[in-house]
Amino acid sequence: MNLSSMVFLLLVSICSLITSLNLLSSGCCYFMDWELISINSASIEMALIIDWMSMMFMSFVCFISSMVLFYSGGYMSGDYNIGRFMYLVLGFVLSMLLLIISPNMISILLGWDGLGLVSYALVIYYQNEKSAGAGMLTALSNRVGDVAILLSISLMLSLGGWNFYFYVGEESLNSSYVVFLVVLAAMTKSAQI
Repeated sequence: MNLSSMVFLLLVSICSLITSLNLLSSGCCYFMDWELISINSASIEMALIIDWMSMMFMSFVCFISSMVLFYSGGYMSGDYNIGRFMYLVLGFVLSMLLLIISPNMISILLGWDGLGLVSYALVIYYQNEKSAGAGMLTALSNRVGDVAILLSISLMLSLGGWNFYFYVGEESLNSSYVVFLVVLAAMTKSAQI
């Protein structure tokens, strides 16, 4: 499983890099949007954006993750639960990829919470007292980010749209609040705590 996952992520990295360069040279951007639920005037939509920058980030994430799997395959070869570790790393990568290609705050929240849950499970992997303390710190700092994301979602609901890209270039006070809350949330995901 380790070698096949590593090779798969390496191939995805190469394909993402090639796609990124093609999108950069052509100037294209693909925006996919579909409605999940519509309640009165509010609708919850799932959106994905495929542009050169998101594909470049996908390429970097998949390349680094393939190297992590390669290194951990040798480093943890004697570990009894190496399969669980590999699944956690792959879950982390999938959550990160969802976060990268999501311009919609609802899908960002899904990737965000997946990332928080899997990072907590990775921190407490060895199940000792020190990792439990570090896991609790990780979980609590992620909750601060969750509050910021939920506040930005509620502010965006009052403004009438879920897509984050509509608020980045705008110069209104409410747009500044949305961008500030998202940046605040991003700072809570830092590994420097």
